[in-house]
Amino acid sequence: MFEAIAGGADRLVVIDTETTGLYNSDRVVEFALITLALDGQVIDVWDSLIQPERDVGPTHIHQITASMVANAPTFADVAGDIAVRLEGACLVAHNLPFDLRMTNGEFERLGERLEVTAGVDTLRASGCALGAACAEHGIELDNAHRALADATATAELLRQLAARCDQGAPATAPLSLPRSGVVLRRQDAEPVALDEPPLVIYLASRLNFAGIEVGSLAYLDVLGRAVSDLHLDRRERDELAGLAQSLGMTPAQTSQAHRRFVNQLVDSALDDHVVTDDEYDTLRRVAAALEVDAGVVERRTRDLRTNTRSVVLEAGTPVVFTGEADVPRSELVDHASRLGLEQQKNVTKRTGLLVAADPASESGKAGKARQYGVPILSASEFIDSNLGDALEATVIDSVKVVTCPECLANWTVPGSSPAQTSRRCDDCG
Repeated sequence: MFEAIAGGADRLVVIDTETTGLYNSDRVVEFALITLALDGQVIDVWDSLIQPERDVGPTHIHQITASMVANAPTFADVAGDIAVRLEGACLVAHNLPFDLRMTNGEFERLGERLEVTAGVDTLRASGCALGAACAEHGIELDNAHRALADATATAELLRQLAARCDQGAPATAPLSLPRSGVVLRRQDAEPVALDEPPLVIYLASRLNFAGIEVGSLAYLDVLGRAVSDLHLDRRERDELAGLAQSLGMTPAQTSQAHRRFVNQLVDSALDDHVVTDDEYDTLRRVAAALEVDAGVVERRTRDLRTNTRSVVLEAGTPVVFTGEADVPRSELVDHASRLGLEQQKNVTKRTGLLVAADPASESGKAGKARQYGVPILSASEFIDSNLGDALEATVIDSVKVVTCPECLANWTVPGSSPAQTSRRCDDCG
């Protein structure tokens, strides 16, 4: 089954790591290896929590707490057991460059190195985040972001995608490291009640990047985890820029990858034809963190976030006109005068109604109206209206993102809020 992609190795080893973060200074907190014979049979399974000797990092992703790894072996304790399983095997992972970088970081701290000239990457073969790839190929992925669960799903994905995979080669591992035989599996650690992972983790797990260039593919897979807390601090931005550079990506390609990520995140949110307030808030904050135009989110979610609101016309209601309708602008103006409405040139937070040739207008006035939650009414409905009429106008409850200039944390406020888009958070004072 796997002879063609094993590259002369006598077996394949599927690896997965859970880590304290995404960068070179981060540590492994869980490691899983599944060894497959060339006929596809599982011949060995090894997994363990790892004591990272520092903070465990994003518990909201990997669901590992400090208490769970308190009695776990360090990487130095298990390095020999890992190395003997990797020696001479063809390595497989979903985003292999990431897992190799984190694994080699651990070996290098011990003065050793894992040499891999070529491996098999199911991310490259599938073009999808692991969750999306499993869904597409009918593979169960329970407990995502647990090393053994992800490795098990990757092994099954490998069986289905072997014909698409590039050829690997045998790895060379440092066999001089002592073996301890010590493990602490996740299910044997003290159970801890944890919150559900954030929405962005669920959305990002379903992304499909088929057809994208290989370097950008690996970058996007890491990016999904980097923005799991909905913002990027300065260190994360620098680290991501370094990762993009190491993958041969130009600044233009990185910006394009950020737009692709946000668009795919929107696709994921739109999949069930409902955009909840939580999803909308998440999309806006991720777009802001990645410096992607908020219009990408606004335009694509508008239809599912448009509601109707009853507006009663009263004398003095501030009204603004936009667009060229079948009804001449002069007639609209005269009608507004007869009704005693206050006519404004531009949309403000005081505006009570925007009359548009087309309520779906992309004009600047329509954009302001959506930002401020101002109802929008078609010109044809307006011209037939009278004082006291209850008119069904369209409205979108929009938000704006505020970013702290110091730590770059962000949060949302109602679009009509007077808050500036740049303001120190409470922690930064």
